[in-house]
Amino acid sequence: MNSVNLKIWLTEALPKHELLARSVSSIVENLLKSNGVDYLAVTGRVKNYESVVKKIKRKGYKDPVRQLTDLTGIRIIVFFESQVSRVAELIGEAFNVDLENSSNKDASLLVNQMGYRSSHFVCDLGPVRKDLPEYEGLDGLKFEFQVRTVLQHAWAELAHDRNYKFSGKLPPAAERKLFLYAGMLELADRGFDELSSEIDSYIRDVQREVVAGDLEMEINSINLGEFIDEWARVNKFPLEHLDLKDGLGDLIEELRMFGVSTLTDLNEIIPVDYASRSNEKGITTTIYGLVRDWMLISDWQHYRSNVPLRWALSPYDDLLVQTYLPEDEHGAFEDAFRDDDIDGPD
Repeated sequence: MNSVNLKIWLTEALPKHELLARSVSSIVENLLKSNGVDYLAVTGRVKNYESVVKKIKRKGYKDPVRQLTDLTGIRIIVFFESQVSRVAELIGEAFNVDLENSSNKDASLLVNQMGYRSSHFVCDLGPVRKDLPEYEGLDGLKFEFQVRTVLQHAWAELAHDRNYKFSGKLPPAAERKLFLYAGMLELADRGFDELSSEIDSYIRDVQREVVAGDLEMEINSINLGEFIDEWARVNKFPLEHLDLKDGLGDLIEELRMFGVSTLTDLNEIIPVDYASRSNEKGITTTIYGLVRDWMLISDWQHYRSNVPLRWALSPYDDLLVQTYLPEDEHGAFEDAFRDDDIDGPD
C-alpha cells in the first residue's frame, strides 16, 4: 500500500476505531459487572496516525488493512490470576476471537525467563452485534484485548511500556536482578491468588457455621459481617449495607475493649426483642449502629468507661436504647453521649 492509499485508509478507519474503542470498553465493563468479576480498570486506546505508520514500516507489513489487528486496544486489569482465565472465557463468549493472532505471553516465556506477562486476544464484534444500529460501520473491525493482573501491569509499565532503563539488553548483573525481582512479583501474584481462594473458602465455611449456630470463633472482619447478615436475615431486620472497603477493624476494636471477643460473646448481648422493637419503631441502621446499640443496651456505662466515643447517637438509636434503660438512668445516659463529648482521633 502506497503512502497516499495508506493515508486515505487511516483517515477513514481511525474515527471508526475511536467509536469502536468506546463501544467495546462499555460492553466489557457491563460484562464484568454482570458476571461479578471485580476489576481495577478497563481502558481503550486507538493508535494515532504516526504510530501506525511507524509500526507498518517496522514490521514490514504488505497488507496493513489485514495485518494491523491492534489499531484499537482494550486493556483489562484485574486483581488475581484466576480472574484472567475468567475474563478470557467471557471474551470468548461475547466476541468473535481470532485465535491465530491471539496469544498468551506466559506461554512464550522460556523456562528460565520471567518478564512481560499478559494475555492478548484479537477479536471483532461478531455476527450478533453487526446489525445493531449502535455498531453501524464497525462490522469486521479488529481490536485487541490485553488482560493483566495488577502486578503484571505494574511490571509491564515498569519494564516494558514506560521505562527505557529496564528495557533492551542490560549488563548481566543488572539483568539478573531484574529477572529476580520479576520472579518475586510472579510469586506474589500467585500467592495473592491462592490467598484469595483461601479467603473465599473461609467465607463459605463461616457461612455454614453461622447458619448452624457454631459461633465459638474469634471475631474478625469476615465472620462478623457474615454473622450480622445472617442475624438480619433471620430476624427480618432491614440492615443498611455499607461499602466496607476498610473492613470492620475499628468496630472489632470497640468490641474487644468492651469485652466481646467471640461471636458467642456477641450473640449473648443481643436483646431477644431487639428486632421486634426496632421494627415497630421503623428503625434501620448499619452494622456499626446495630452492634453499638447492643453494647449500649447491654451495659452503656461499661461502654462509656472503656471505649473511646468517636460517633454520635442518632435520634432513633437514642430512643431505642433508652426503652431498655430504667427511667432514672435516662438523664445520665444523655449526658454521657452528648455530641460535645465525642473524642477526636488518636
